[in-house]
Amino acid sequence: MLKHLDVKNFALIDDLEIDFHDGLTALTGETGSGKSILLESLSLLFGKRSDAEYIRHGASKALVTGNFILNDEQQKSLDLPREITLSREIDATGRHLIKINHETSTLQRLKQIANKIGLIHGQNDTHMLMDKASYVDFVDQLDKSRTQNLLNNYLLKRSTYHELNKHYESLKSKKKETLERVDFLTYQVKELDALSLKTNELEELQEQVSKLKNFDRIQQALKETVELLNGPSFALDNLYDGFKNLQKISSFDKSYEVEAKVLEDSYYNLEDSIKNIENLFKSLDFDEESFNLKQQRIFELNKIETKYGKSINDLVIYLAQIKEELALSTDYDGYLKDQEIKLKKAYEDALKEGLVLRKYRMELAKKLEKELTESLHQLDLTKAKFEIQFETLKDNQALEENGIDSLEFMISLNEGEPLKPLAKVASGGEKARFMFSLKSIFARNSKLSMLVFDEIDIGISGKTASKVATKMKELSKDIQTLTITHLPQVAAKADHHYAIYKEKKDGRIQTFIDILDKEKRILAIASMLSDESISPFAIEQAKALLNQN
Repeated sequence: MLKHLDVKNFALIDDLEIDFHDGLTALTGETGSGKSILLESLSLLFGKRSDAEYIRHGASKALVTGNFILNDEQQKSLDLPREITLSREIDATGRHLIKINHETSTLQRLKQIANKIGLIHGQNDTHMLMDKASYVDFVDQLDKSRTQNLLNNYLLKRSTYHELNKHYESLKSKKKETLERVDFLTYQVKELDALSLKTNELEELQEQVSKLKNFDRIQQALKETVELLNGPSFALDNLYDGFKNLQKISSFDKSYEVEAKVLEDSYYNLEDSIKNIENLFKSLDFDEESFNLKQQRIFELNKIETKYGKSINDLVIYLAQIKEELALSTDYDGYLKDQEIKLKKAYEDALKEGLVLRKYRMELAKKLEKELTESLHQLDLTKAKFEIQFETLKDNQALEENGIDSLEFMISLNEGEPLKPLAKVASGGEKARFMFSLKSIFARNSKLSMLVFDEIDIGISGKTASKVATKMKELSKDIQTLTITHLPQVAAKADHHYAIYKEKKDGRIQTFIDILDKEKRILAIASMLSDESISPFAIEQAKALLNQN
């Protein structure tokens, strides 16, 4: 959950600090007062892309810092302490600095942490209900961990299929060109095959020849080293004796034990090194015939590199490619048939993984249908019926990036009405309730500890508003819930009520935030109930709403 937020030089915010608490928190204020700006600043801590335009005019950088408290499961999965600090700094160039517990980190790590803590619903999120392409993601979020694993398995197989398909199409287009180059390719294959090229061979030969060219220097250096290490002036045993002396007194001081260990390791390491150097000296040998053969081989390899304008490693790859072209020329149809069989197998493997993912998505879809229908009934859509339909697979099913599935959200909002696409029949208020239900279900299933809503209750009023407020209150018992709202019913249900406003200070407009006491809450809610000036009736209504809670 969010414990504290500190925002500096962000849009209309000069310097704002605010504490947050468990339960339901309502954020209210006039249009343009800065409610969404506050939410934008919090979104930066949840991994939203930074923008230099957010920096307050006249400032060189903007800074957002949030203190969060993790639950046991979040601590375990993220390997972090219970209280953490996340911060995001943006400078005038658009660059950003991310810190986690005051240590520089990455955007990927920030998103990983934020996704475990909570989610933010922006005003534009409800428009996603108009896009069928987003429906698969809605289902997947019910169990993001497992669906992502299944999707990854599918994507690996899909990648293999696309690589083979690209190769197959390339082979088909090269048929004419290959047939015209048969004689030339045959000559090149014969020439390159005769050289028996090997990857990294030239580099290895050059290293060996360099060693042989410097044989005398190497031999002399090794000989002198062996003589020095075995000479009377080099006392290896002194190291061992020193180690034994310190070992005898190690119980008196920890530092003696540490130094004794250093001497012991040095003795055995040096002893091993002396033996290795002696073996290197004994094994040293100069074979003139081998030296000449290696030099001749280097000459041949350099010559073939110059002729083809390719490195030996590239020539190894090139030889395999032109051999494949020749195979095409001698049995083009047969070779293509083999590639087609491989391609079909790769497609079937990818489709198989896609079907595994589809099966699990269908299980999640049934669960989502049930939970979402129950939620809609509690939000004054008592006759709503909801169904997730999977489109029938085709004989040559396309392998899309998110799987093989295309979904349609079908809904009936009134008794006796048939199921129809959600995007076509739901009103703004109905879509708002649908999205609120979705986000609530996701939060519970993902065991999040924080939910933020930006006017998710827009288009809702009257009796329905009371039911939405009750549902938010119920949700906030388990998940810290922050909501920017224009509904007096929601504001009255809140455990904490903050007013966001802007006013001129030091010659500039600034956004401020205040936590409201009971008297100020009455006036704030009455203002939400009034058209212009607050009436006595609105004040009485505001008191009544607060007394109900």
